[in-house]
Amino acid sequence: MGNLHSHRGRLPWLWLLALLLTLLAARQWLSLNELGQRWQRLPHHTSASALADFAEFQALRALSAEDREAQQLLVTELSHSPLVLSARLYDAGGALLADSGNPASAPGRAYVRPLLDAERVAGFLQLELAESALTGEQRRLWRHLHRQLGWLLPLTGTAGALLAWALLRWRRRTRLAG
Repeated sequence: MGNLHSHRGRLPWLWLLALLLTLLAARQWLSLNELGQRWQRLPHHTSASALADFAEFQALRALSAEDREAQQLLVTELSHSPLVLSARLYDAGGALLADSGNPASAPGRAYVRPLLDAERVAGFLQLELAESALTGEQRRLWRHLHRQLGWLLPLTGTAGALLAWALLRWRRRTRLAG
């Protein structure tokens, strides 16, 4: 009877350990998804950042001069880049000053750069980015990795449960034999 009582005392600890391991696995899964999203956005962000760096001085000059023609010329030139589907220039209050007129891309591809003039926001440059071959390949690789990891979690969970069951059964047999 003593063995049965001590076995029941350990059972809640096993459930607590299983719950802890499940929570840790869920946390890792969420972290992996976040990493994947950042990894897929990286080429867009890098390309857009370089374009915005190039255009920032011209945009600030057009904003400070309040030159509508220069503002429109800037967004038109930016939209002619193969990386950019459309470009927009906003003032510091968020009012649209110039638009390339091209249709916007799918959601999630926008890049917005605040334009700073002497530590104050003078306006914003928004670029809608086209998908490049690199981002398409990254997306395909991520889906493949995600699919493979989707099988790994249930398999390792099942293997862990079977191992725990086998160890508990082995311990019971050794106690009964001894």
